Amino acid sequence: MNSLWIQLGLIRWPLMFSLMAVVLVTGLSVQRLFRPGAWGDLRTKVWLDAILFWGAFALVAGVLGTVVGVVLAAQSIEAAGEVSTTLVWGGIKLALLSSVLGLLILAVSSLVWFGLQFRWRMLVAAEAAEGS
Repeated sequence: MNSLWIQLGLIRWPLMFSLMAVVLVTGLSVQRLFRPGAWGDLRTKVWLDAILFWGAFALVAGVLGTVVGVVLAAQSIEAAGEVSTTLVWGGIKLALLSSVLGLLILAVSSLVWFGLQFRWRMLVAAEAAEGS
């Protein structure tokens, strides 16, 4: 049996790219957010929002992979004529894996984004309280 990496087909590349982008942007955001004066640099906020963007991109890529996978499975079933239900559901299960992975990447990036966004807002609030 082929590995999951091979079974995902071409959609594995956008999913992997978005996962790497989330990890990279998270690292850059953490670096920027935990330095002195981070609250005053609006580019830090842009990096934070990029985490959520790449997570959402992974979900969109995953759904696209599912749609393409279901269409390909339907074409194969149509060409074969009568097939077993086990084969049909096996194809559908494989098609759904890309959506599951995209959703998982979005979930992780959303949690990371929320935590770092909380830190950002606490820094801004502390600065506002200190300034008044």
